[in-house]
Amino acid sequence: MAIPPKINIKRKPITAIHARDPAWIIALWIAIHAGDPAPQISTAKANEAATAIIRALAGYLDVAKAKAVVAALG
Repeated sequence: MAIPPKINIKRKPITAIHARDPAWIIALWIAIHAGDPAPQISTAKANEAATAIIRALAGYLDVAKAKAVVAALG
């Protein structure tokens, strides 16, 4: 079996054309999911989920700031 010849491919550096800011990420999400209906959840359920996420993320702060976040959440 013959070994195929090496192919020389000139590679160009990849240049990002979009800033990865929140507006761009949201625009991308909308472009991908534009026709999808939003899930139907209650405000209480949304607040409960947001509070759980904030509590979980507070664990990555230093102790004093984490305690302040937990105290602010009640």
